[in-house]
Amino acid sequence: MASKVKVTVSLDKSLVKELEGVSRRSQTPRSRLIEEALRFWQRSRIEQQLKEGYKDMAREDQATAEGHLTAGWEILK
Repeated sequence: MASKVKVTVSLDKSLVKELEGVSRRSQTPRSRLIEEALRFWQRSRIEQQLKEGYKDMAREDQATAEGHLTAGWEILK
């Protein structure tokens, strides 16, 4: 089991009220719900960075292909 560290944060009252309700209904400790939310946020950030990276790579690949195509036409002239 991973070691746990206690932290103190200030949250909006409405968020805490919602958190308490979800905790009660799901019978899950608030700390676990917050930890799950942070892990979800972390995965979402990584996924977004990957998407942006793949889009950049696709743009670079297209530019390279267009450059080769242009060079190929120059050779055929």
